[in-house]
Amino acid sequence: MSIINAAEQKSFKGRIAVTTIYTLLILGSLTMIFPFAIMATGSISNSFDYDRRSPFPRFLVSRPDRFLRVLCNYFPPSHRGSIRQLRSFFPSLPSDWQSWSQIGDERRQGDAWATAVLAELDDPDTLERYRLIARDYGEFAQTCDLRETVLAYDQRYVGPFLRRKYGSLEELNRAWEISIDTFVKVSANEWSGEPVDQRTYMPYVDTRYQDLLVFRQQYREGRFSQFLDRPDSTAGFLRPAALAYIWEEYAGKELGIADHQALHALPFPVPDNAPAKLRNLWLRFLQERFPLRHVAFTVSPKWRAEFETFLKDRFRNTDYLNRVMRDEDPAWPDIHSWAEVVLTGEIPDGPVGRVWMDFVSTRIPVHQWRLRDTLPEIGFQNFALDKHRTLSGVNKAYNLSLNSIEELRLPFREAVLVTFHNHEWGFIWDQVSANYRAVFDYLFRRGRAVVNTVVLVVLTILTTLTVNPLAGYALSRFRLRQTEKILVFCLATMAFPTAVAAIPGFLLLRDLGLLNTFSALVLPGAANGMTIFLLKGFFDSLPQDLFEAATIDGASEWRIFLSVSLPLVKPILAVSALNAFILAYNGWAWAIIVCQDPKIWTMAVWTYQFYQTQTGQPFTVMAAFIVNSIPVLAVFLFCQKIILRGIILPQLK
Repeated sequence: MSIINAAEQKSFKGRIAVTTIYTLLILGSLTMIFPFAIMATGSISNSFDYDRRSPFPRFLVSRPDRFLRVLCNYFPPSHRGSIRQLRSFFPSLPSDWQSWSQIGDERRQGDAWATAVLAELDDPDTLERYRLIARDYGEFAQTCDLRETVLAYDQRYVGPFLRRKYGSLEELNRAWEISIDTFVKVSANEWSGEPVDQRTYMPYVDTRYQDLLVFRQQYREGRFSQFLDRPDSTAGFLRPAALAYIWEEYAGKELGIADHQALHALPFPVPDNAPAKLRNLWLRFLQERFPLRHVAFTVSPKWRAEFETFLKDRFRNTDYLNRVMRDEDPAWPDIHSWAEVVLTGEIPDGPVGRVWMDFVSTRIPVHQWRLRDTLPEIGFQNFALDKHRTLSGVNKAYNLSLNSIEELRLPFREAVLVTFHNHEWGFIWDQVSANYRAVFDYLFRRGRAVVNTVVLVVLTILTTLTVNPLAGYALSRFRLRQTEKILVFCLATMAFPTAVAAIPGFLLLRDLGLLNTFSALVLPGAANGMTIFLLKGFFDSLPQDLFEAATIDGASEWRIFLSVSLPLVKPILAVSALNAFILAYNGWAWAIIVCQDPKIWTMAVWTYQFYQTQTGQPFTVMAAFIVNSIPVLAVFLFCQKIILRGIILPQLK
């Protein structure tokens, strides 16, 4: 029966009342949909736009947003100086941008900057020139030394890579000398942007570093982004470790220049015929800031003798030298004379490399240094000269006006723009699906996680739909003296928080020997006081004539319960089954307490573990929450008709 009759609905007050009711219902629905929309948008975001907390993914309708999201993947916040390196390739980047979350918040400024950059691609001549430069960059990047590269990798791919390489956790733990219980917990912080800009950095070649090189090679081959293995995808997530940005920062500070465009125009390296002021500044930069692994010099008898003196002053005797070197490299051979430590013109591998850097920086005059082509900028400059023969040929091919080849920078910017132009939506699909691929890879490789969840849910629902209806029917049909006290006792269980019952429940299950079993997960929640109370009330509301007619027809009490009573309480049973499903499916806290064995963990427990290991990537955690909510939504939609019948049925009676 309607609360407002047809006549009242046509009046002014009635229309106001109906409008108010519908408005409140719409607002109420929005309060439920809005948080879910934010979570859904967060599950397909990245570090650029996650902190917006927006219910709508703006990148679907904004090309500048899509471009900035792609740049965020190339220069992730987990890398050392990611924004500094980005500014070196894109010198027009606003100087006040310091983090990706800040860039994502400043939408107008971000749109204006990205639109101006992307406008260059609208000119066919510029686009064709960029394509030529990008092709040259792609050829060079394929031959660049893997040790002098930076990998903007996705942490979610590390676990699957190591799983394929080692096959088992035992092998990984042995090789890496760690102790973890899942590949997702692999912590390889040194992979997130090595300190290639540090003056005395040299890689420590161990098993982890060798795995990193293999991982980099697979990224170079496009194993983790299918569209990046095509000829028109020149800008991969593996890029040469350009160091021009540290020179720009040093020169800007010393010369008092804040214009990044002007700093970007400085040669790198500075040639001998440069102005004296700039050349002297460059020599100071080499002496104070430049990474020494890219330095070489000509070895002469004078420097060999000087090197022996340097070793004697530093280590005093060969025994101490052997001990120090063996601490870093157990395979270091015993030496008995200083001459056995050979001085080389380039940095040697192993622990003696650090001694070599100290010797070069303190004993070899800086004007006698020469820079190796292991420096990516020099490597590309030589590559361009070899391909186009002369500086004039380079200028003609790239449509530049360089005065010296040292002014040619690594064209990663052009390669990124061309790759984005060719695969704009490929990037977006990869970003949108990456979070969910990581979640599915994690949850569906947890042994019996899915099977355990299905078994637990089925057992819980069957137990709930057996124990509670029997208890409610018995309290309704049989006039027990203590019925009211029993109901009070059932309802009293709801007065205590779950945490209060956790300890005695755990001790009881331990004494019964039920820990790490499905019984420990099912039995404590088999009887629900509120469900029994509701079922008892519902059974009481049924006409007694039904029971009397069934008795006259010769039906047993069991038949009356199954054939007469249960069909009439389907709405309550549906609600009870839905609640039981939600509690069993999402119950991770109790499961961790009574089931320490991971072999019996359900998806909820593994999702909690996933959340603990992916705190640095909250957007992936959001994707896990979305995946886990899908079964709950499906079950609710399946039960909603039965539940709605429970609202209508009392009025029909």
